[in-house]
Amino acid sequence: MLKNLKKLIHFILLSIIILHLIYIFSIGILSLIYIKVNPPISSLMIYRSIFYNYKTIPMKFIPLSNIPRIFQRMIIYIEDGNFYKHNGIDFESLKEAYQTNKKFNKIISGASTITMQLARTLFLSPDRNYIRKYLEIIAAIEIDLIMPKKRILELYLNYIEFGKGIYGVGTASYYYFKKDISKLSQYEMAKLVTILASPIKYDVNTALRSRKLRQRFFFLDQKFHITSE
Repeated sequence: MLKNLKKLIHFILLSIIILHLIYIFSIGILSLIYIKVNPPISSLMIYRSIFYNYKTIPMKFIPLSNIPRIFQRMIIYIEDGNFYKHNGIDFESLKEAYQTNKKFNKIISGASTITMQLARTLFLSPDRNYIRKYLEIIAAIEIDLIMPKKRILELYLNYIEFGKGIYGVGTASYYYFKKDISKLSQYEMAKLVTILASPIKYDVNTALRSRKLRQRFFFLDQKFHITSE
């Protein structure tokens, strides 16, 4: 009996190691490819299509150089203020998020960096659980090791979810405002940044009905002095 138990434990541990190696190798190869090649599809698109039947609006990929610097600054400020300083993971924020989730006995905060959000968008699912968070951390560390920061930000801005079937700032800009991202006012840009916290439930017209999203918009206004329209 004890011998069989040892064999079972050995098999389980070996399987876990092998699965980890396959996952790490796959993420590494794809990260190398995505330095130069734009992903044809993301895991988030597949997930939303299969489980929610969202129809993906054709994407408009916008090079980072064509995305206004003020918009990039807004995103980094509200989503990941230490983006250019950390190695894909903000461990202090993760620690604080863990303590918050433990206090309320449910997942309230994820403390995801931009790199972690990109990992989730490209390779994982939006489901909230600690296994996904663990895989997200591994992928984010790899992505940060392999990709330049500017490429990480470029992919993030072009694949992040802005609504049902709406992915990327180029697509969102035309969908909501009927114009290119470079033509948006700061107020319109701030509205796009605001809805990232809840892009399925709210859009640019309903965002300020949410207390959480109003707070995000307020923070942006305080920092960038946005003129209302």
